[in-house]
Amino acid sequence: MPDTPLVSVLIISWNCWPDLDRCLASLRASQQRGLEIVVYDNSSKDGTAEKVGANYPEVDLVCLSENIGHTKAVNRGFQKVRGKYVLLLDADTELAADAISQMFDFLEGRSDVALVAPRTFNTDGSIQETARSFPSVWNGLFGRQSVMSRVFPNNPFTKRYLSRQNLSSREPFQVDQVGGACMMFRRSLIDEVGLWDERYLGYWVDSDWCAALKSKGKTVWCVPAAEIFHHENNARGKKKSPRRIWMFHQGAYQFYVKWYCRGPLDPRALLARCLLSLRMAMLICLNMMRPGEAR
Repeated sequence: MPDTPLVSVLIISWNCWPDLDRCLASLRASQQRGLEIVVYDNSSKDGTAEKVGANYPEVDLVCLSENIGHTKAVNRGFQKVRGKYVLLLDADTELAADAISQMFDFLEGRSDVALVAPRTFNTDGSIQETARSFPSVWNGLFGRQSVMSRVFPNNPFTKRYLSRQNLSSREPFQVDQVGGACMMFRRSLIDEVGLWDERYLGYWVDSDWCAALKSKGKTVWCVPAAEIFHHENNARGKKKSPRRIWMFHQGAYQFYVKWYCRGPLDPRALLARCLLSLRMAMLICLNMMRPGEAR
């Protein structure tokens, strides 16, 4: 059996070779030693498997026979990786050379911290506010990508949710949750907290796992010295498919019912279902009018 790697990097891919190529190239330039890189490909049709094999022979590639979805693929990967630490990455990320070592060193020195994430930037260099608090009911209107947050950026609901008091911090800071585009933790955390909840098709499952961590008294931190770009396919302003919009709102409903209600028959859950359905229908109509191809 080969030596246990220090860090296992897990990436899920699906028809995103240009993104994956850029991500793997940044990993190859990483300063962190002892990396195991595992890619689970969700039955891509763009030649991902052949291109990974030809260009990145060091990658442990698992080709699934069908697209089982992001959450299930992550869970498969969680059960395969062998490193002391796990770094979960989206394929559309690009890491600074010292990003992994910054997170690794922080976790090594802080046994009280369960999970860390880097400072994440959008393609244009602006901060992607993914290290944040758990949402309140008001964040249906004042969310990270919402119109209201753009029009009224200093409203108290958005500022609290996005932890904007930490935007200029260069020191590590504690938050409720971080985005699943890049999160690092000890492999043992999977055994302690469990796999991702497969009732989520993709969106909000990272928030759910962070909530599960908090319920067990574990902490989540952002390490600003570790920097990545997230060339987000779901970025504000991009045309989104009806299915993607539905998945987002279904995930939001599941998260709200699981952590804020007493079950699906709770009046708050019924109200949330109605309001989220209305919001979803509005966004689908607006997206149909956007030019370009939906993703």
